[in-house]
Amino acid sequence: MKRFRARKNWRSQVFTLLLCVVVSIALYNVNISPIVAGSAGDYSVSSYRQSTRWGLNAIKAKEAWKVTKGSDEIVVAVIDSGIDRSIPALRKNLWVNEDEVPNDGRDNDGNGYVDDVSGWDFREDKDLSGNSSNLHYHGTFVAGLVGSTYDSKSGAGGVSPNVSIMDLKFLNADGKFYTSDWQRLADAIDYAVENGASIINMSLFASVPPPSLVHRAVARAEAKGVLVVGIAGNDGDRVKNFGKWDEVFTVGSINRYKDVSYFSNYGPEVELVAPGENVLSFSVGGELVTGSGTSFAAPHVAGSAALILSQNPDMTLSELKTKLKESTHDIEEDGRDYESGYGLIDTQVALGIAERTDMTGVDSMDGSANFTSYSHSLEDKLEAGKDVDFIMYQDSKVWYSTKY
Repeated sequence: MKRFRARKNWRSQVFTLLLCVVVSIALYNVNISPIVAGSAGDYSVSSYRQSTRWGLNAIKAKEAWKVTKGSDEIVVAVIDSGIDRSIPALRKNLWVNEDEVPNDGRDNDGNGYVDDVSGWDFREDKDLSGNSSNLHYHGTFVAGLVGSTYDSKSGAGGVSPNVSIMDLKFLNADGKFYTSDWQRLADAIDYAVENGASIINMSLFASVPPPSLVHRAVARAEAKGVLVVGIAGNDGDRVKNFGKWDEVFTVGSINRYKDVSYFSNYGPEVELVAPGENVLSFSVGGELVTGSGTSFAAPHVAGSAALILSQNPDMTLSELKTKLKESTHDIEEDGRDYESGYGLIDTQVALGIAERTDMTGVDSMDGSANFTSYSHSLEDKLEAGKDVDFIMYQDSKVWYSTKY
């Protein structure tokens, strides 16, 4: 009788506790939603303006294309919010898993993912055959900067137009992820490595410390020779996760005047800088928009790395990192500094068709260009569609090249 009474009292206590929890939630509007762990690493996005067509020129991509526009044998995995595969300029760049038969409901290649023809939706744990109605713009924007067909009229296009892009959807429709999603992220990184990616672009920001399982996945990618490109962050403060990890190649942002962006985080972890302020790419549906953030600097570097590997497919990860660091122009202090790392990436230098220089004089940039000083009605020049390559401020003037 005593044992029965004790069991009854225990059940009564549990019921009372649960009732108190329910009442508290109802009375005090307690939020029991998932805890946000991070998001897309963008700072802002706005409608397209002609004056934003500067990013490719800043890193000399169009000069590099005289050597290579990239190879579809080089795969860049974009771990992000998913890619709008209906956009013609991006569709041809999507990676194809040739060992998988589309839409047959079978895991033909035995990798644990059914019908993973061009990647995987780690957000919903399914193939990518659905529509793009629930996509956040960020992944499409990033993919467009890595590798999309160049359009001379708009100035939009990717750094490596012929590269293959592996679509690994991770962020939700709001561009966020939660503390319950860490395993998804680790799985996405492992998928990229195991399915042939040479480069992973991870334009993600973690607002809480990631667990060791994610760090171990990044370390596995490093050990397998895969370059993981990450972001410095957009707080105008010290670099935070994931950019603090040694295995992540951390990228900061510059504006079109080749100044470090005011929002770009800084620290000894910054390796390079690239265009990331008011740069042009695609949103969902194919609309051209401009965006700012270290999220958009990183794909310029990922695309540059893809060009290098297209020219030198047997290059090791260590050699690739060294090549990227050596293919820069100082824009701050001589040598490496906390704001710009080794400097601004230059794809001409990376492919061996130009020498590394500093940026202290106009002539050091490109002796064959027709440099002109221009200090009035700058926006008129841009709005007229002139493809201007901004160089620097000097003597209260903006120096630019109209070579292209």
